[in-house]
Amino acid sequence: MRYKWIEHLAQAWDELLEDVFSCVPDETRKHLKNARKEFLLAIRGIIDKKIESLEKKKGASVKKVKVEKAA
Repeated sequence: MRYKWIEHLAQAWDELLEDVFSCVPDETRKHLKNARKEFLLAIRGIIDKKIESLEKKKGASVKKVKVEKAA
């Protein structure tokens, strides 16, 4: 994985949920895990949209210039 901190953050989040909700019924735990997945998918959607926006801006403003060698 390119960004290790994301992996560590996800692992820390999982462990936190396990600790905090260890006394909660299994069905509730299942709903919370599903909610986590949906939250992460929503964040990914936001990030993908931002990347797409940046790439469109980049493509519109890129201009090729000739570079001369220094003497």
